[in-house]
Amino acid sequence: MISKEKKKENIIDSITLNKLYSLEGKTVDSVYCYLWINQVQPEKSIEIIDAVEFNFTDGDTVTISCNESQEGLIITDYNFEKQKETIEKTFPGKLKIFKVSTEKTEMWKNIINTKLTKVKLNIDKEANKYLSDEFIFEFENKEMRLIQVHPLDGIILDYYEEI
Repeated sequence: MISKEKKKENIIDSITLNKLYSLEGKTVDSVYCYLWINQVQPEKSIEIIDAVEFNFTDGDTVTISCNESQEGLIITDYNFEKQKETIEKTFPGKLKIFKVSTEKTEMWKNIINTKLTKVKLNIDKEANKYLSDEFIFEFENKEMRLIQVHPLDGIILDYYEEI
């Protein structure tokens, strides 16, 4: 019996890889999070980041979300209005989605109007391919941000420091 090896769902796709590297040298204008709020149990409301959108001063915009398997990140054409409509029809009063500006939050205010100097990715040495489970953005002011996927918690955004 031949066993089939499970396909890795966290290998970055070429579109996402090329787009990420094209962002280097661009200046961040704004950052938005698309936040899902699950109120199936109102006393235990759950918030999950579904996507994060970066807008640049040259007019370019990228939205990072989870891939279908929830094991990797992709750059996607995120349609907020369509998502909102679908969620409200499918889960009336139970799930809601919001577009939230982050520019005044502690995490993001220091990178607004700052150049993204480097995108760092991990590599799967066995497959010799880049992984899509986390992206690290380094800015000209030496601040770094981690964008990571978690199969249950959606997208995780955090500060990043090299050790």
